[in-house]
Amino acid sequence: MANGRVLVTGASGFIAKHVVLQLLEKGYRVRGTVRSAQKGEKLRQTLASAGGDVSRLELVEADLTRDEGWDEAARDCDFVCHMASPLPIRQPSDKWALLPIAKGGTLRVVQAAAKAGARRLVLTSSVAAVVYGHGAGRVGPFAEDDWSNVNADDISPYAVSKTEAEAAAWDAADKAGLAMVAINPVIVAGPLLDDEPGASVKLVLMMMRGKIPVAPDVSFGVVDVRDVAAAHVAALTADGAPGRRFILSAGSMTLMEMGAAIADAVPDCGKKVPRFTMPNFAVRLAALFLRDLRSLVSDLGRRKEVDTAPARATLGFNPDNPEKAVASTALSLRSHGF
Repeated sequence: MANGRVLVTGASGFIAKHVVLQLLEKGYRVRGTVRSAQKGEKLRQTLASAGGDVSRLELVEADLTRDEGWDEAARDCDFVCHMASPLPIRQPSDKWALLPIAKGGTLRVVQAAAKAGARRLVLTSSVAAVVYGHGAGRVGPFAEDDWSNVNADDISPYAVSKTEAEAAAWDAADKAGLAMVAINPVIVAGPLLDDEPGASVKLVLMMMRGKIPVAPDVSFGVVDVRDVAAAHVAALTADGAPGRRFILSAGSMTLMEMGAAIADAVPDCGKKVPRFTMPNFAVRLAALFLRDLRSLVSDLGRRKEVDTAPARATLGFNPDNPEKAVASTALSLRSHGF
């Protein structure tokens, strides 16, 4: 059984719930931050229903946009997992719009962790901080030394926020002498623990509901949330992890392949998932008018490869295939009434 207390920020998030559950299963004491007492009570019920020992779970309210509460949240914590970050379904028009919350909140957590004397900080970043803004000619393999180019015209506000927030965290942690690890997953799929789907899961839900009748010819890496959670837990104590960025992916899938996996798992969605690929010229034309498509144009017809070898060697990352992750998402959404 593990010893120590772990602060998990944004504990009611899709990935964070799985992290908290695995931490409790391994014997850690967990202090999770939530935005409201109501969210905290629902989280406690969710984790208890999943078999978590909530007697070792403490929940506190804290807001990424405010200084108050973070020193108290981090006090007496041996480890910190910073997982809270904005991920809107619709991207704002200003590519810098998400930066104040993402970067400001991250710096508050880093400073609180350092002040509390935490042994290690594990930051949930994203592959969005690695693979974007490099031009259409670059397909990888992208590795931990690669950073997204925030000045590129086709980069999304989300990718900007994750890149800048992670870079700021590394700088602040280094200045504070705080050991830090970054986890950079691709699209995270897999089963829900309650009836609140995360933003990444909503892509599968949109397909199940027929909201994406035709799909652009783009590919995304996919990884199961349980494998992502296990990597976070391993990163807390793994030798050789501090100072590293770990990309997590089980493999890439086109939107059409994701739709096929959904239809295989939930056959009555077979007529709702995308059945046709949109011609590239049509995507480029539509992107002139639809902001959400612009960041996809440079990725049309290519698969970006990423290097997961460091995560496999250091964190014991051994993911199942991406088709199973998508299928388990669809089945879980159906079981929760979606």
